[in-house]
Amino acid sequence: MSVEQNAEAEHSMQDIHPQDNGRVFERLRTVRLRPTSARICILQVLAGTQRQAMNADSIYQQLLHIGMSVSLGTIYRVLKEMEGAGLLLRGREASASGNKARYLIKPDQVEADSCYLVCRVCERSVLVQDAPLVEQLRQAAAAYGMEIGAHVISVQMRCSHCSGEAQAGRGKGLRPG
Repeated sequence: MSVEQNAEAEHSMQDIHPQDNGRVFERLRTVRLRPTSARICILQVLAGTQRQAMNADSIYQQLLHIGMSVSLGTIYRVLKEMEGAGLLLRGREASASGNKARYLIKPDQVEADSCYLVCRVCERSVLVQDAPLVEQLRQAAAAYGMEIGAHVISVQMRCSHCSGEAQAGRGKGLRPG
């Protein structure tokens, strides 16, 4: 985890408050999942990200940071259970090591004609509610033999902040001789 990611993790973990447990318990009970310590902590980590999708490795790092010892296998299992129960939304992250699943807490009310724009660098996500856009994406998927289904659409890109940092980094090349 980079220094910047660690600082973001510390900041987002400050947003987790014990009084949020009531909401976490309520969400778990609504979908008939027993509120285990792993489920509670994972939901709290995701709730503390302010609607940013996270992959299992990032969740694992945040749990370690707060002193919670949960295996990566348990995190994957719990994420899959909560997604199956309708608590979480899952997107995909393209990386050098392959595709990774990214999760975020499903909003209480998600419009059918909506999609998320997700920065592949900082993981910030923005909900876009645009019926014509979603319909066009459904038509494009159908034209290529794909089906979007009832899931929320997630489009990966790079936000302006991360694009600016990448361009600034490219300008710091080696000086000639």
